[in-house]
Amino acid sequence: MSAEVVIPDKDEFRIGEVCDIAGVKPFVLRYWETEFPDLQPAKGSGGQRTYSRADVELILRIKHLLYEERFTVAGAKKRLAEEASRGALRAAAAAPRLDSTAREEVERLRRAFVEVKRELETIIALLR
Repeated sequence: MSAEVVIPDKDEFRIGEVCDIAGVKPFVLRYWETEFPDLQPAKGSGGQRTYSRADVELILRIKHLLYEERFTVAGAKKRLAEEASRGALRAAAAAPRLDSTAREEVERLRRAFVEVKRELETIIALLR
């Protein structure tokens, strides 16, 4: 079993930081990006990759599956898809259900926001 990895308390990471956290080389991360569709870091104007915290957590999960559980890349993809499917089912089951009063309030607020948006668009048109 591996030691617990601590992810720094921030939202965005550069590729070098992610390599240090995960203990892999940049070319490994770039390869994983081609193999795992959910791993798509944002790229700045200069092409610099910016990984989110969720990306770093996914990278650590991929590394665990490949290096510790000895999955193949195809096997790791399948396992991640299964985990995502189970997670989506759990999230749907745990999602709170709105009663009719709450639904009516949500709809009232939605209509109010649509009206505010319309008014803001009118103001913008007048300022042009």
